[in-house]
Amino acid sequence: MFVIREATAADREAVEELTRARALWMADRGVRGARGWERFAEESGRQAADPDMPVWVVVTDTGRVIGRTTLGEQTPVWGWTEDEQAQPAYFLNTTVTHPEFAGRRAGSLLAWWAVDRAAATGREWVRRAVGPDPGLLRYYCDIQGWRIIHRTERYGEDAYMLGRAAEPLPDLARHLLTTT
Repeated sequence: MFVIREATAADREAVEELTRARALWMADRGVRGARGWERFAEESGRQAADPDMPVWVVVTDTGRVIGRTTLGEQTPVWGWTEDEQAQPAYFLNTTVTHPEFAGRRAGSLLAWWAVDRAAATGREWVRRAVGPDPGLLRYYCDIQGWRIIHRTERYGEDAYMLGRAAEPLPDLARHLLTTT
């Protein structure tokens, strides 16, 4: 079982390390975006340490940080209509997991946790965006249950705005414990 909790200043180095590990894993496999994650590693740690940033971490039973995500309370302006921006929703972004835990579904657990949390806190939706990576888009839709709401252009490339209706996921508690 994993635990999800709000990130603290004590998580800074671990979040930087897991972000760098993901970047290296991506680079070794020729996955697009590896350099961006490497450049983001230090900022990822800073965000985790900032009490004003809504960063959450997934940790093992030994306390090792193996994933991080940001759960914003506002839908971004780009890619979404004014009506969508007005709906109560979370926006999930900068989710990264440690490659040593591949196959353990830490990223999916983070996404499902957001859907469950949205339902518990009175939100209607969880939203996220993904760039032109067809494999990641398929994974989000086929495995995690997202659906494409809009396709738009961002920085000269296709971007997909994804959504999932908030709903309680009671089976999640078998895999993930939330603490605050």
